[in-house]
Amino acid sequence: MESSATPLAKGLLGPLLRWLGLAWVAWVAGGCLIPQDDTLLAELPQRRNRPPRILETQVQPLQRIIQDFGTNDLCELDFAVAVEDPDVDDLITVSWYLDYNTENPTGFYREFQLTNNGQPQRGDRATLRINLRAANSPLSEPGVHLVEALVSDARLVNREPEQRRVPLADGGFLINPGYVVTYAWFVSTVRGDCQ
Repeated sequence: MESSATPLAKGLLGPLLRWLGLAWVAWVAGGCLIPQDDTLLAELPQRRNRPPRILETQVQPLQRIIQDFGTNDLCELDFAVAVEDPDVDDLITVSWYLDYNTENPTGFYREFQLTNNGQPQRGDRATLRINLRAANSPLSEPGVHLVEALVSDARLVNREPEQRRVPLADGGFLINPGYVVTYAWFVSTVRGDCQ
């Protein structure tokens, strides 16, 4: 005696097996059976330039706002930045700007090139010493002054990094951007013991 569930099971199992078979054929046929011509790269593509960064835990002074410069024997300040760049072959330049004014732009006050030690973190630091007892000290005028360190892995033109054209093997070229990062301090100079 045949159960009434058997014809129902056969009726459902047939389409299910057909769908599974069709899915298996689609999966197998999804791979291309015709051989493809593989074009191998003759050389690795040119790596894009990556930006340098200022290690903020190693800047000097750590506070960004310096009050009462010129009193209580605070006559000298050392500003310094440590830099890291994943592109170890890049030449890193630190340009120091004092009281930069966009309305009347001037060049950098001092420039420092970091030694390339083959490591992402450069071995030396760019340092700027300001001494109020020195003749013509740039921060001797009472008031608030801006001290900036611009770190760049490209030549700066009007404080903007230049792009580099890198030739490619196929005769074309790649535009590789230059980067600049900045760190700034505000120094409040007062008339005091240093004058």
